Amino acid sequence: MENYKKQIQSIRMELEELDNASEYNEGKYLTLQDSLISIVQQTLTDSTLSQADKENVYSEASSLLGSYIGCVEDVERYFLQIEALYSKGLITAEQLDFFDSNMNIGRWR
Repeated sequence: MENYKKQIQSIRMELEELDNASEYNEGKYLTLQDSLISIVQQTLTDSTLSQADKENVYSEASSLLGSYIGCVEDVERYFLQIEALYSKGLITAEQLDFFDSNMNIGRWR
Protein backbone atom coordinates (compact mmCIF):
# COMPACT_ATOMS: atom_id res chain seq x y z
CA MET A 1 0.00 0.00 0.00
CA GLU A 2 2.85 2.37 0.77
CA ASN A 3 4.02 2.23 -2.84
CA TYR A 4 0.60 3.41 -4.04
CA LYS A 5 0.55 6.16 -1.40
CA LYS A 6 4.01 7.36 -2.51
CA GLN A 7 2.85 7.45 -6.13
CA ILE A 8 -0.22 9.48 -5.17
CA GLN A 9 1.90 11.90 -3.12
CA SER A 10 4.30 12.33 -6.04
CA ILE A 11 1.40 13.07 -8.38
CA ARG A 12 -0.05 15.53 -5.85
CA MET A 13 3.26 17.44 -5.77
CA GLU A 14 3.51 17.47 -9.57
CA LEU A 15 -0.05 18.77 -9.86
CA GLU A 16 0.72 21.53 -7.35
CA GLU A 17 3.80 22.48 -9.37
CA LEU A 18 1.67 22.65 -12.50
CA ASP A 19 -0.83 24.85 -10.68
CA ASN A 20 1.97 27.30 -9.93
CA ALA A 21 3.61 27.16 -13.36
CA SER A 22 3.52 30.21 -15.58
CA GLU A 23 2.17 28.23 -18.54
CA TYR A 24 -0.77 25.82 -18.63
CA ASN A 25 0.28 22.32 -19.68
CA GLU A 26 -2.88 20.35 -20.44
CA GLY A 27 -0.98 17.29 -21.61
CA LYS A 28 0.85 16.98 -18.31
CA TYR A 29 -2.39 17.36 -16.33
CA LEU A 30 -4.00 14.61 -18.40
CA THR A 31 -1.01 12.32 -17.94
CA LEU A 32 -1.10 12.79 -14.17
CA GLN A 33 -4.88 12.30 -14.03
CA ASP A 34 -4.52 9.13 -16.12
CA SER A 35 -1.86 7.97 -13.65
CA LEU A 36 -4.33 8.37 -10.79
CA ILE A 37 -6.89 6.23 -12.65
CA SER A 38 -4.19 3.63 -13.21
CA ILE A 39 -3.31 3.59 -9.50
CA VAL A 40 -6.98 3.14 -8.60
CA GLN A 41 -7.35 0.25 -11.05
CA GLN A 42 -4.13 -1.43 -9.87
CA THR A 43 -5.06 -1.04 -6.23
CA LEU A 44 -8.53 -2.51 -6.62
CA THR A 45 -7.16 -5.60 -8.34
CA ASP A 46 -4.11 -6.04 -6.07
CA SER A 47 -4.73 -9.30 -4.24
CA THR A 48 -2.02 -8.53 -1.68
CA LEU A 49 -3.98 -5.60 -0.21
CA SER A 50 -6.73 -5.83 2.37
CA GLN A 51 -10.11 -4.35 1.56
CA ALA A 52 -9.44 -1.53 4.03
CA ASP A 53 -6.14 -0.68 2.29
CA LYS A 54 -7.86 -0.70 -1.10
CA GLU A 55 -10.54 1.65 0.20
CA ASN A 56 -7.92 3.93 1.74
CA VAL A 57 -5.91 4.24 -1.48
CA TYR A 58 -9.09 4.60 -3.55
CA SER A 59 -10.30 7.44 -1.33
CA GLU A 60 -7.03 9.33 -1.52
CA ALA A 61 -6.53 8.90 -5.28
CA SER A 62 -10.14 9.54 -6.26
CA SER A 63 -10.34 12.62 -4.03
CA LEU A 64 -7.23 14.07 -5.67
CA LEU A 65 -8.47 13.20 -9.14
CA GLY A 66 -11.89 14.64 -8.42
CA SER A 67 -10.41 17.94 -7.30
CA TYR A 68 -8.80 18.31 -10.74
CA ILE A 69 -11.95 17.60 -12.73
CA GLY A 70 -13.46 20.84 -13.84
CA CYS A 71 -14.70 20.56 -17.40
CA VAL A 72 -17.08 18.41 -19.40
CA GLU A 73 -14.26 16.55 -21.13
CA ASP A 74 -12.76 15.57 -17.76
CA VAL A 75 -16.11 14.30 -16.51
CA GLU A 76 -16.61 12.29 -19.68
CA ARG A 77 -13.11 10.85 -19.48
CA TYR A 78 -12.79 10.05 -15.79
CA PHE A 79 -16.27 9.64 -14.34
CA LEU A 80 -17.01 6.99 -16.95
CA GLN A 81 -13.84 5.11 -15.97
CA ILE A 82 -14.74 5.21 -12.28
CA GLU A 83 -18.31 4.24 -13.12
CA ALA A 84 -16.96 1.23 -15.04
CA LEU A 85 -15.20 0.10 -11.85
CA TYR A 86 -18.58 0.18 -10.13
CA SER A 87 -20.16 -1.80 -12.97
CA LYS A 88 -17.45 -4.45 -12.55
CA GLY A 89 -18.13 -4.64 -8.82
CA LEU A 90 -14.72 -3.25 -7.88
CA ILE A 91 -16.14 -0.26 -5.97
CA THR A 92 -19.36 0.30 -4.08
CA ALA A 93 -22.14 2.78 -4.80
CA GLU A 94 -20.85 4.80 -1.83
CA GLN A 95 -17.38 4.97 -3.37
CA LEU A 96 -18.86 6.06 -6.69
CA ASP A 97 -20.85 8.76 -4.88
CA PHE A 98 -17.69 9.80 -3.01
CA PHE A 99 -15.93 10.39 -6.32
CA ASP A 100 -18.93 12.23 -7.74
CA SER A 101 -19.14 14.51 -4.71
CA ASN A 102 -15.40 15.30 -4.90
CA MET A 103 -15.43 16.42 -8.51
CA ASN A 104 -14.78 20.13 -8.84
CA ILE A 105 -18.06 20.80 -10.67
CA GLY A 106 -20.10 22.47 -7.95
CA ARG A 107 -20.90 25.37 -10.22
CA TRP A 108 -22.82 22.97 -12.49
CA ARG A 109 -25.09 21.60 -9.79
